[in-house]
Amino acid sequence: MLPLNMSRQGGFSLLEVLISMLLFSITIMGLLRYQQVLLAQFNFYTDSQYAWRLAAQALDIYPETIEQEPRLKSGQWHLNIQTSSMGDGCLKIIAQVIISATQGVELEKWQCDEQGNQ
Repeated sequence: MLPLNMSRQGGFSLLEVLISMLLFSITIMGLLRYQQVLLAQFNFYTDSQYAWRLAAQALDIYPETIEQEPRLKSGQWHLNIQTSSMGDGCLKIIAQVIISATQGVELEKWQCDEQGNQ
């Protein structure tokens, strides 16, 4: 029996503390996974934007080629330029940047000779 002037101490039991730590750990792991997914999507987006710019640059400087691009030189990415004659002095140019086996971009441009249209 406790004396009247001493009150019983309140607090959390060991089981309650362990359960709250488990819930906190699960929450933190979920947030870390979410951050990993966001980072992967951000990298995918930045790579795609860079590939679009690279394809546009390849079309702008055609028939010259892009030679000093680090990702192309290292073999990580591939740039394919295809041309086909469309008649009447027009040429269809397709620039394709392959980032990975599942990701790539493609732009096309028509270039017509002014003398051929007259």
